Amino acid sequence: MNRLLSRKRYILLFVAPAFILYFVFALVPLVYNVYLSFFKTNLMGNQSFIGLANYTNLMNDPFFIQAVKNNIIFVITSYIAHMGIALVISYVLYQKVKGANFFQSVFFMPSVICGTAIGMLWSFIYHPNFGLINSVLRLLGLENATRVWLSDEKTVLPCLFVISMWQFIGYHIVIQLAGMKNVDSSLFEAASIDGASKFQQFTKIMFPLIKPILAIDSVLIVTGSLKLYDLVAVTTSGGPNHASEVMSTYIFSQSFRAYKYGYSSAMAVVLLVLCIAFTMLIRFCFREKK
Repeated sequence: MNRLLSRKRYILLFVAPAFILYFVFALVPLVYNVYLSFFKTNLMGNQSFIGLANYTNLMNDPFFIQAVKNNIIFVITSYIAHMGIALVISYVLYQKVKGANFFQSVFFMPSVICGTAIGMLWSFIYHPNFGLINSVLRLLGLENATRVWLSDEKTVLPCLFVISMWQFIGYHIVIQLAGMKNVDSSLFEAASIDGASKFQQFTKIMFPLIKPILAIDSVLIVTGSLKLYDLVAVTTSGGPNHASEVMSTYIFSQSFRAYKYGYSSAMAVVLLVLCIAFTMLIRFCFREKK
């Protein structure tokens, strides 16, 4: 086997199928999308080259600007909540509390459910007439606290954030807990003998050693928040009055409803640039000191 792998042509032979698939279904569409962003086209007739006009129009589109703002809000709130809460719960479960495996499975379960199904489920929970939340509020005599949760511009984003947190926190708990379990437990035993508290053990030993895992998890949280689509599409479709519009839903509406494929391609390029920029920022923040 070692003799086989020492020959580059055999390595290339093994890698070629995966590379071809990646090239055809990832790189080619990506390059074509960038190319298409410089044209005005509906993909059914003649297309005209307009240069950077699509990008300049984006800067003057209030709905797109609102979508970018909503995505940034999702990135910030999701990162603070997902990273913070998942980190605390992961460390608690790491202490081998009773039923840790059971709670880990319970927390992780929502992340394996289809996003469309979760959106439909929470649409019923938030329903103004027979939804669980308003029904409980009425039962408690808090009739004035009831809302049309997903149809109110003031409450729609917090409601979507709660759904996202419920769905994905367990996923990040599993990632962070796996990183914690790879840390040598003898380090904590030695620190405990030296009189270090649990908080000191976490901040001085655990956190620095799992920073590479936290960096990867940070990228997943941020890029997932930027690419958010199914949850918003099922629950609000970007409404009311574009209050919950995100870039992915606006791209969909402009391409498959308005047939502005060049314009929507420019939005997709902006989304790609934002994902790359946030990824580079995370790498800079989590860089290892010499």
